[in-house]
Amino acid sequence: ADTTETGFELSKSDEPTQANASDAAPAESAPPLESVEAAGPATDDEQFKLIGDLRIGIPLFNIYLNEADELSRRLCVELAEWAMEPERPLQESTAALAHSLAGSSATVGYAELSTLARALEHALERSIALGRATPGEPQLFNDAAEEIRRLLHQFAAGFLRPVPAQLTQRLEEHELALSAPTPLNAGQGTQEAAVPASA
Repeated sequence: ADTTETGFELSKSDEPTQANASDAAPAESAPPLESVEAAGPATDDEQFKLIGDLRIGIPLFNIYLNEADELSRRLCVELAEWAMEPERPLQESTAALAHSLAGSSATVGYAELSTLARALEHALERSIALGRATPGEPQLFNDAAEEIRRLLHQFAAGFLRPVPAQLTQRLEEHELALSAPTPLNAGQGTQEAAVPASA
């Protein structure tokens, strides 16, 4: 009770002796502004997740992880099932999963993961257009999907990992291989050119 009364008296009275005022000043006046200024950024930082050079709001970080985890899980499942029956065409939904992962990863600033998901999306779309798997595609697609999931787990733990260069190269080679004319088409062209010559 005494302490409370003393507190009220000190806060209400501006008349105490100079000695009392100077004794009270260090206890009450020194830290206030500095403390408030220091507290501002600390409170602000608590609202963000720092991963590598990325600074992501906690709500966005949590939403991204939840959505990306589900998308990557479904992507791995669909590709694993397709790998057991590569003679059947891939579903459009599989490419849509990779598309969503690329977009959400770009939103949080994880550019490398976004680029990997986008490269996988394009490879899946080429396979869908072809209507069947080419040699090595099931393994390549599953490796890319598993890498996406691994990078997401590392990201959740606070690590910003790069995409392995070898996987990036394999996807680039796959794109070039499908863009090049097939031996069958090349052979047909040669045959057709040879017919008039022999006639």
